[in-house]
Amino acid sequence: MSPQAKVSVIKCPDYQEERVEEALRQSVELIGGLKSVIKPGDKVLLKVNLLAPVEAHAAVTTHPSVVKATIKMVKEAGGIPLIADSPGFLYTAQNNRALRKSGIMEIAEAMEAEARQFESVENPFVKIDFPEGLWLKSLFYARLALEADCIISIPKLKTHGLTLFTGAVKNMFGAVAPKTRRAAHLLAKYEKFSGSVVDIYAFKKPDLAIMDAVVGMEGGGPRHGKPRNVGIILASYDCVSLDAVASKIIGFDPFDIYTTRLAHERGFGVGDIESIETVGENVEDVYIDFEKPPVRKTNIPTFAMKLFDRYLKIEPRLVEDKCSRCKICEESCPVESIKMSPYPVIDRDKCIQCFCCNEMCTEGAMEIKRNWLAKRVMG
Repeated sequence: MSPQAKVSVIKCPDYQEERVEEALRQSVELIGGLKSVIKPGDKVLLKVNLLAPVEAHAAVTTHPSVVKATIKMVKEAGGIPLIADSPGFLYTAQNNRALRKSGIMEIAEAMEAEARQFESVENPFVKIDFPEGLWLKSLFYARLALEADCIISIPKLKTHGLTLFTGAVKNMFGAVAPKTRRAAHLLAKYEKFSGSVVDIYAFKKPDLAIMDAVVGMEGGGPRHGKPRNVGIILASYDCVSLDAVASKIIGFDPFDIYTTRLAHERGFGVGDIESIETVGENVEDVYIDFEKPPVRKTNIPTFAMKLFDRYLKIEPRLVEDKCSRCKICEESCPVESIKMSPYPVIDRDKCIQCFCCNEMCTEGAMEIKRNWLAKRVMG
């Protein structure tokens, strides 16, 4: 067993700051502490999840109390913390709005720590050739992340409409420019998109992952699902191991999560649950069966998928009563399959089922729907 393949699972019933700090300290100490990854004077990137400008109670973003406790610990270790992320496509020009709406900026200012969106600095993204990538041979990578001596990934525990689950590996998707994210989405297929996420993760792997799983999101995540109390904080030096354990806790087979499976197969971490040491709480004692996103199950046999594929329909559909005609779906579609007339109309021949329209819609008007056969085959 790799010494990195250790995941701590610590109970934390709510976001009361003292409880969060106690749980986070315990979780990090149980795997070996911060001294092995942070040296005095190190620039430490706290890579939070800032999908969109949403208040903390919605369970879309990393909770500010988790960020506050991490800032405090990083400073105690002698590190210089920087809190950063790049939100969804349409919010990159709205400098720091997601940070303020989530409550993270207020915490950072009170703690005298810098917080910003990656794109808010001069020359924000650097083009990097990456021949080792399977699907992305070059990346436009955040300069602030490249300059960091240490990276701590701090994801929110959520389901995801395209990748089933989003955790510490997927969290690094926010460290690349929108043009790289669009290139990944254009790969369309679940396996290829997941492979591109692993490419991004592999380029600069975080030194530590701390997961906010006090309140997670089930169902139609990563934005339009339902908050669900889980009551734990997890930590690991291995993001792949952390994701495997976290996904197991909420009812997934870890290898049904392709970001976990592919990262494990490519040697970027340990995703085999039998090869991971868990400390703190037993997985069985904190298990909670999440409502899964309405997407295709990966455990359907390949021959069956080939047979049903042309008839299974899992696609975004407009709920007109919810639509404000804001054009966000049209602007966020990487293949320009959506046109306003006067409500959004989707060209099904162009649509690649990347669900960016669902993820970016502020009203939840673009819902992911399954036809009757998809419901019957997938359960």
